[in-house]
Amino acid sequence: MIISIDDAQLINPSIDQSALDAFENSVRALTHNKFQNLNIRFYNFKVTNEDTLEFNETLTYLRPSDTIEISNTWSQTGSGLNQDMGVNDGLYVIEEINDKTIKLKDAELFNGNFPSAFITKISYPPDIVEGVKKLLQYDVSMGDKLGIKSESIARMNITYYDMNSSESINGYPASLFGFLKKYKKMRW
Repeated sequence: MIISIDDAQLINPSIDQSALDAFENSVRALTHNKFQNLNIRFYNFKVTNEDTLEFNETLTYLRPSDTIEISNTWSQTGSGLNQDMGVNDGLYVIEEINDKTIKLKDAELFNGNFPSAFITKISYPPDIVEGVKKLLQYDVSMGDKLGIKSESIARMNITYYDMNSSESINGYPASLFGFLKKYKKMRW
């Protein structure tokens, strides 16, 4: 998660977790960047209780509230491979961590052994966090004025903002997404 729900609600009290998840997906999609810290990666785990990952090695450099990405979760059944590629792949937040166990927040994973699966820590730079905070502030200050480009009180003159593809991104002015430019990666 880029920003915690508690921090986000200090800016916009009406925001919920699904909106924050949408911001995170937008940042990742617009930059084609997964923001993975490849130095913090662990392999081969078992899922129990639909929200607990059990590893054979000691987990280091991870804390509660860190975001991890689960990848390559296909299961091996009997002599063949189950065709359920990526059944548990996605972004998750660590709720609790012990020596060799991670409990995930609000997760409903499929239980089983995943010998080729791995987790990677997701680390967002501070300017990404600040950029999302500015988007939240924009929602608060301009949410009720959406679509208005200029407004004159005397003689009542209102011009509505042109929302074409070059001037807006996800319903926000494109200029608010300038903080993403240096993190964009080539899409192959």
